[in-house]
Amino acid sequence: MPDPAYPIPAEQLLAVAKLAAIIESSDDAIVSKTLDGIVRSWNPAAERTFGYSAQEMLGAPIFRLIPPHLRAEEEAILGRIARGEHVAHYETTRLRKDGKEIIISLTISPVRDDSGRIVGAASIKRDVTDQKKAELALRQAAKMEAIGRLAGGLAHDFNNQLHALSGFVHFIERDPNLTPVTRQDLMQVQQAADRMATLTRQLLAFARQQVLTPETLDLDATVADTVPLLQRLIGSHVEVRMDASHGSKWVRVDRTQLVQVLLNLAINARDAMPGGGTLSVRTETLEIGPNQMQDRTGAPIEAGSYARLEVEDTGEGIAPEHLGRVFEPFYTTKEVGSGTGLGLATVEGIVSQSGGYLQIGSVVGQGTSITILFPLCPAPNRSEVTGSSPWLDEAPHGRILVVDDDKQVRSVIVRLLRSEGYDVVEAAHGKEGLDCFEQAGGGIDLVISDLVMPVMGGREMVEQLNRRYPHTPAIWISGHPRETEFPDSGPALTQPYLQKPVSPELLIRTVQETLRARSR
Repeated sequence: MPDPAYPIPAEQLLAVAKLAAIIESSDDAIVSKTLDGIVRSWNPAAERTFGYSAQEMLGAPIFRLIPPHLRAEEEAILGRIARGEHVAHYETTRLRKDGKEIIISLTISPVRDDSGRIVGAASIKRDVTDQKKAELALRQAAKMEAIGRLAGGLAHDFNNQLHALSGFVHFIERDPNLTPVTRQDLMQVQQAADRMATLTRQLLAFARQQVLTPETLDLDATVADTVPLLQRLIGSHVEVRMDASHGSKWVRVDRTQLVQVLLNLAINARDAMPGGGTLSVRTETLEIGPNQMQDRTGAPIEAGSYARLEVEDTGEGIAPEHLGRVFEPFYTTKEVGSGTGLGLATVEGIVSQSGGYLQIGSVVGQGTSITILFPLCPAPNRSEVTGSSPWLDEAPHGRILVVDDDKQVRSVIVRLLRSEGYDVVEAAHGKEGLDCFEQAGGGIDLVISDLVMPVMGGREMVEQLNRRYPHTPAIWISGHPRETEFPDSGPALTQPYLQKPVSPELLIRTVQETLRARSR
């Protein structure tokens, strides 16, 4: 109550009332405290932010909000305030009543009495935990996108060289005069090339650029078929268990890539259990509401119906300082030479490209659990069948134009086709390919072309050819995945697409199928 002998001016009372209203309605926590940390005021936003009521906090030490390792930091801040300093937009960590740590941005100013003496501190605190998570996710996404572009470019160059390497190995193997030792050496070279091709596919999986062939699968059946393979892979010292809930779980994924995911997770689990343990694979259906669940990066999972696939081990677990980085490419906690650091990065790439989500949890000394959520889809019609076309064993016929700017790759393709009896014309880029076509008077039955080339790319070349010679068949052959070369739709998508390295058998088979379709 103001002293009646010293009435407070109405304007001052109005200003005080307005200030009180602002503090009460603020979305930011506004707190005042003494220089030794005793709370003197606590607005409603502070209650919402920290979970403590004003009754619990008034007269209590502010240090109940401070994590023990940051107590010295708070004392240092109060010391600065006592010296008349201001602290603006300082980010630190605080504890809620429920024990959860949150990141706050705080601004603190000195509170002075009528004589100008500093008697306390007033602070404005804003919970920026979600904002920081979003910023981290954005930075991580940008970093992964940049590394993905690099990985995709490297994979393209690797694929070109691997195609040439495998092609020359194929030609040398056909020599009947090879000694057994030379033939064995060649087999080792081909095995090394195959391992490099596998590594390249892992790079593309991480970059979300590998070619997928999705089909509608029964998740339980696919996992059950894979479990015996997992048991053989990780050895008898680890027990593999499968637990599937009732009900169908149809998902739209690439079968081979799903098996790859399970294999990668099983290998990681095996390495985490050198003394043995249990690997549990569980499946169930799950309904997720809006903003109900987040993936491993903190991004919200879209509401809908999901098939949940969990792979859990009883191994050593992952330390908190490593948990956020295990999906980064080339990051590994294994000994040198024991891993590429691409296993989990590949898993994340496959899951992401398949429209799924990842979650991870781990406790040191107890084990690690990785959960994958795939959107559920309707069961397939009984009439849907999958399979590949039979091998076509036909006599070679026709003239083929081969266009590729890589001389080694081009020579391998040309030599292979000629060895099979085809008449072959070659060009180093699209413009040269057009000239060859004109010189032949249109008498070319098939074009095999790379897409990215200097002077003129393959797509532009074929488009120009089709304006003069409609329906010219083409086979695309590239070190890049189809989705990278053809992000849009159009007639070019109907042409066969082969990603390097291409086996001689697949190339010849595709040529036969394409020429056969043209002659119908």
